[in-house]
Amino acid sequence: MKAGTIVTWALVAFTATLQLMAQQGEGPILHPKTTSTKPVGNPQAVCKFISEHMQSKLPQSPALCSATQEASGDYEINLFSPKDVLEGDMRRAWSSALFQTLEALVEEKSLKGTCSLAEPVCFVSVSDSHLTSEGIRYRLILSQKDLDALRTLVEAFHGTEFSDPWYFAWWNDLMISKESDRSLSKGNAESIARGACEDYVQANAINADLRNKKPPSCSVLLATDHSVYIEVDTSYRTKWAIDGDFHDIVGALLSHIYADMPNTIGRAFDGTGYDGQVVVKSPWTNLADGPQERDYFTVSVRDLEFLYEEIQSGVRSVADSHTLLLRRYRSEGQTTLASLRRPDQEGSLIVRNAAAVTITHGQGNTTALQTTDGAEWLVSNEDLVRCRVSPGSDVTILVVPDKTPSLSRGRCRLDATFVSGW
Repeated sequence: MKAGTIVTWALVAFTATLQLMAQQGEGPILHPKTTSTKPVGNPQAVCKFISEHMQSKLPQSPALCSATQEASGDYEINLFSPKDVLEGDMRRAWSSALFQTLEALVEEKSLKGTCSLAEPVCFVSVSDSHLTSEGIRYRLILSQKDLDALRTLVEAFHGTEFSDPWYFAWWNDLMISKESDRSLSKGNAESIARGACEDYVQANAINADLRNKKPPSCSVLLATDHSVYIEVDTSYRTKWAIDGDFHDIVGALLSHIYADMPNTIGRAFDGTGYDGQVVVKSPWTNLADGPQERDYFTVSVRDLEFLYEEIQSGVRSVADSHTLLLRRYRSEGQTTLASLRRPDQEGSLIVRNAAAVTITHGQGNTTALQTTDGAEWLVSNEDLVRCRVSPGSDVTILVVPDKTPSLSRGRCRLDATFVSGW
């Protein structure tokens, strides 16, 4: 088994556990709130600790800090570097020092519980000179619970401090907390996506021509005020089979479909604040004595932004980022026409994060719902209203052995029936 496969299944198992707990209403037992759980505010002490810790770790590029405590007890902590450290050549060193400092802040005993409790909340905003000029910041929520969850994820990848799994886990928290001060709109998201598609197809055309292949097409699948979904269609499958066992051609002729994504789509959305996914799919094919199948993968737009920043800052080469995309940041979607699982996935656990694409109201009380993982479902009209599902809504598909597949929006589970791949 490839290392990337082991990593992927570790993450899937960890995520599935969280999903099952959420659906079953399980979770940690919380003690009743008492007024004594709120620490006495001392924003100056918090900033002094952060500044001194960053200074000790990276004296050549310290962080500026300001902090306030609201009437609710919540902390607002702002960290800023006057240099381009998060996308420049100090990216790995400065961000690693930042992650170390935030971990130490949660566990610092002298601060009497500040940033370690579920309530009050510590909001930590992080920016530098380049991000500020783009109107971008990262806004993390910091607590002992969040830190424990991150460490559990790092341990699942057999990571240690300063390792890639540790670095990836912290940067994942940064990327999902990315905010823009500029107004976002559906029209702007579509415009950026169309330009990104043009750049992507142009970059891919040269490689495709050298291989006598038709370049993939690229179009906007869905755009909202906050998210964009891009569809890349290939005219061929990027897998080959031996005795029915499919393998990725990692680093071989056809994997160039993904190679150009960070420097085109990732670059286009890097300073925008939009979320979303890129969908890569091939035509349906008929296998001998088997079901109709295809390739179907999704890649987060923000993961492509992360890979673009890694390349631009010199942390990783284009080739290394390409391999990382294939092994870590690419998730499989609906690859079989008539079943949520391929024949070789029977008895396996499947977790897919997606969004609603199209909602088609039919006769009676049912509605056809297509999701960005390539699946179509029948859902009651009442459930769509109850769970507030509309185009662009995030959903989770969970397939557990010996249980009915579930489609949920957050903690709201829909009464949904899988129909087919679309």
